[in-house]
Amino acid sequence: MVLHLLNSTFPAAMSFDQPKHSSEKNNKVEKAARQLTRARESGERISQLCVDAQPHTVDEAHQIQAATVSLLRDTVSGWKVAISPTGEFMYGAVLASRVFDSPARLRQTMCPMMTVEVEVAFRFTRELPQRLAPYSYQEVLEAVQPFAAIEVIDSRYANYAETPWLQRAADFMSNGAFVKGDDFRGWETRNLSQLDVALSVGGETIVTKKGGHPAGDPYSLVVTLVNFVRAQSGVGAGQFVTTGSFTGMTRVGIAELVSGQFDSLESAVVEFVQ
Repeated sequence: MVLHLLNSTFPAAMSFDQPKHSSEKNNKVEKAARQLTRARESGERISQLCVDAQPHTVDEAHQIQAATVSLLRDTVSGWKVAISPTGEFMYGAVLASRVFDSPARLRQTMCPMMTVEVEVAFRFTRELPQRLAPYSYQEVLEAVQPFAAIEVIDSRYANYAETPWLQRAADFMSNGAFVKGDDFRGWETRNLSQLDVALSVGGETIVTKKGGHPAGDPYSLVVTLVNFVRAQSGVGAGQFVTTGSFTGMTRVGIAELVSGQFDSLESAVVEFVQ
């Protein structure tokens, strides 16, 4: 079966009509995507991907994501980005069906891990279309609006911690949901690497820190993402990039109001319900 993928919905669209060894690789990608799609649709967790469907490179993980998006018939609202344990840039699709405005109430059955990360995300205020020449730091800067966000981590695997990282990468880098919070005000004059960050759960502040983003400046990963996808698709106005956690991963409980704040100005809020 041929999966038809649209560049408009995913940056690394694949071709399934390539000869010889590509056919075997495409079968592997499709098999993995079908496993992950069934897990998402049924809510059942899998131990791991089948041995002959496991990704061995970041590129294969990206291809499995693209095939999964197609099978789910969903669209990509944005991406989460990170540097892999081997030092490679990688992204995870954030599906439109998993994006919510703050304050959000999410059913525990949607994201059973109930694990949150406080992040700064960047919305593209205009299109940065496909092109061969790299986008400059300034070009991207003029096309984004940062905002407070909470990413909800979840997994299609029964044991998240024990699952090899490339298999987690194939699973949209373990994105379960995404909560859009307040736009940053006057951000052009603020140092995004030195924000005062707080995470509150159930009315108690459990994390406070200054800065602490894994990349130092979260914006740097936005430029990398734009140039990673520019030759295939570019990015559309309204899509976003979320850049990684300031607060690590925190498991929370049912009916605990979760709030992530930046400089006591901007916030994102989520609560899990039964």
